[in-house]
Amino acid sequence: MNDFPRNLVSIGLCGLALCAGCVLAQEPGSGLAASSNDPSGRPSVEAESEAEAVARGNERNRALLNEGAATTADSEASNLPRSASASSGRGQANASSALSLRGVKPSPVRDAVAIVIGIQSYKYLPAARFANTDARKFSEYARHILGVAPNRIRLLTDTGADTTEITRAFRQWLRRNVNRGTTDVYVFYSGHGLPSDDGKTLYLLPHNADRDFIDKTGISQQELVTMISATQPKSATLFFDSCYSGQTRTGEALLPDARPLSLRSSVSSYPPEFSVMSASAAQQISWSSPELGHGLFSYYLMKGLEGVADLDRNGEITFGEMQRYLVENVARQAALRNREQEPQLLGDENRALVKR
Repeated sequence: MNDFPRNLVSIGLCGLALCAGCVLAQEPGSGLAASSNDPSGRPSVEAESEAEAVARGNERNRALLNEGAATTADSEASNLPRSASASSGRGQANASSALSLRGVKPSPVRDAVAIVIGIQSYKYLPAARFANTDARKFSEYARHILGVAPNRIRLLTDTGADTTEITRAFRQWLRRNVNRGTTDVYVFYSGHGLPSDDGKTLYLLPHNADRDFIDKTGISQQELVTMISATQPKSATLFFDSCYSGQTRTGEALLPDARPLSLRSSVSSYPPEFSVMSASAAQQISWSSPELGHGLFSYYLMKGLEGVADLDRNGEITFGEMQRYLVENVARQAALRNREQEPQLLGDENRALVKR
């Protein structure tokens, strides 16, 4: 349907050009013969040559054609479906809001280490969408923004993040890389979480986690805190993009045949040098976003680290600033999907997460 008016305009314009050419060819006296005021019949100095007139006529025709083409293009654009225009706008928005370290000044290397874990593919459980992507991206931010040297970042994903490898990273690798009292420790985990049957213990689920043997194949948060504390770091910062609702990042039941899970207890107190940021409140789901290609918490955590969470623009991001930024943006994005998700902070909100 849209081709008909465009073709009609083109045909009309072409006909106009041909007719104009015919007039020039058939009426040489129009601007081409000597001026009627010159009795000699010789061309006056003000008269145009045939070549000049043809050239001017061609320029006029080209102008008409261009004007018609522009009008046709505008007409076609106005007839585009609204979804096409909206799609273009969304593409630009997504491009501008994509995670990027371009233009972010790198932090100097510090005495810091990071264990980064992302488990998307599970041996016995449904997938945690984008979890390994979260982890790989965060390892870049740990180096560029948190100042962790590449050789002091331990990245574990999918099959490389089973119970043995995660335990080995905390009990052996971390101990070798922490200088007592001077090293800052960062832990990032993206994947499934689950409470015990009695709801009193919270577990992170490695790649090989088995619901029937969660106390053997899972790693409790308390065990994690104990292993980190044993190295006596200067500080420890933990980021958990996981939930304990018994559901996946897409809202599916993590264990379809299990009874509803009740969270009766959580690790609500940590050593004073610990700061813990988690993706959601108890019983809430930690959602992922196909549009962003990340978990909501992970995406906005890294976006905030780029500098957006520096709310007072003083070159420093405190945990309180990051928390306010996360709550506003994660909760808003979840609400747009008719869902609830509110990140949590345990620790001193005045402590600096990033210093410039």
